[in-house]
Amino acid sequence: MFTLQPAASEALAELLGRIARVAHRHPALADQLLEALSRNAFAAGDTAVGVDALYARFGLLEPRGRALELLPALEQAGALAAAGHFPVQAARVCEALGRIAYQQGEYQLASEQWSRALDLAEVSGHCQAGVAARIGLGQIHYAQADWARGLRQMRDAGEQLARSSGEGDDSYLAAKLALNIGVGSFETGDLPAAERHFSHGLAAARRGAHHVFEAEAHWHLARAALARQRMDWAVADCRLALDIAARQGYPWLEAAASRTWTEIALARGDNAGAVRSTRHGLALAQRIQARAQARQAHLQLAELLQAEGDAAGALDHLWQHLALQSEIERLSLPARATLAAPPAEEGGAPLTPEELLLHLCGQRQRLAAAPPPEALAELKAASSRILGLASVIRWQLGSGGLSAANQPRYLDLLNRHGAPLALPDSALHPCHAELASLPGAAEARIEVPLYDGARLAGALWFVDARATRAWTRQELLIASELALLFEAISR
Repeated sequence: MFTLQPAASEALAELLGRIARVAHRHPALADQLLEALSRNAFAAGDTAVGVDALYARFGLLEPRGRALELLPALEQAGALAAAGHFPVQAARVCEALGRIAYQQGEYQLASEQWSRALDLAEVSGHCQAGVAARIGLGQIHYAQADWARGLRQMRDAGEQLARSSGEGDDSYLAAKLALNIGVGSFETGDLPAAERHFSHGLAAARRGAHHVFEAEAHWHLARAALARQRMDWAVADCRLALDIAARQGYPWLEAAASRTWTEIALARGDNAGAVRSTRHGLALAQRIQARAQARQAHLQLAELLQAEGDAAGALDHLWQHLALQSEIERLSLPARATLAAPPAEEGGAPLTPEELLLHLCGQRQRLAAAPPPEALAELKAASSRILGLASVIRWQLGSGGLSAANQPRYLDLLNRHGAPLALPDSALHPCHAELASLPGAAEARIEVPLYDGARLAGALWFVDARATRAWTRQELLIASELALLFEAISR
């Protein structure tokens, strides 16, 4: 289970720790305890405790293939966290929802949830949820076979985890991250690095008694042994992975290790054993609605049955493989354009946001020479057009703007963070109470600190017309570039 840092309270953290120890021997009892804890907290109006207990329950049930049971409760918890202004708890809900979507092969939805979790983690300074979200976003790249880009995302998560090492040993995230970096290294051809990271992941899993990661480490080590043609090591590690997964009830992992056992059986000339292993893995994947795993199993079965001369059976599984692949691709299409579609020029093709930004940057000298009110109005209009916004608000420090007397926590946040903040939900701003009376505070927005040299001079708000909006990394980058133009005309 995931040790929450921080939990809603010290008392809750201690209680969750005790339940985690119960879970190692009696997972069903731990599930009952967490369900009661979460239900009673929500009934008492204690949203933060209710969400944290629910997230801990998700950590218990997800590796056991039961995450979908919690989907309605998680969606309701996310709404309650937003209404109660709990950004850390909302980030945890988004991270969990991302993992459910990912398991089902809904990669676009998973990416949106993990991006939102990352935004909320960054704006609230919550490392643990941020690292988990970054790992998830790296896994999206892995799922699309973009191994190098996924590996970069994993390494970014590793740097973030290392910076937070003063908060204590997080063996759960250390194990998860090491295994994922190992996967990226394996797929990019660096077998020694892969084996090293798999071993690190195994050590962290054993240190924290995270059995699911212990089994996963043995599975990956079996794959590495197969790549080295060390059949004895591959057999030993794969048997360990299958044994732990079956004993602890981890269907996703058992299905994954079954695919590797199929490869081992084929290498030994045991075609019947390979078919049995693949059918077992397929049944497990279908049970937990893991589309990507089921797709792989169908393809494996098609190849095995074709080799046995069962053309009809092979064709049936091939069609099911293609149907699932098509479904995953459909679910992975963007739900909306990355940025608002800009208007077309007369007689020309529509301008992209990047082209509009480039054109605006070319006006820097003219804007700097124009009267400040005119330049400011032009920049605001152009920014709204580029990002598809309702308004752009520039807050200065001092009278009529932001002040240490009225917004002390917010100014501290801007000074500490020093980078753009993406607010996907206005209700989840960590300084919500201080900002509630300001124009634009009820809408989703990107906030960028403005500087005069090295001194904080204010903030720039890129405000959407809605209370929620899933901001993209591209939009964040464009907002940063626009802020530089605003700083230029203020000097």
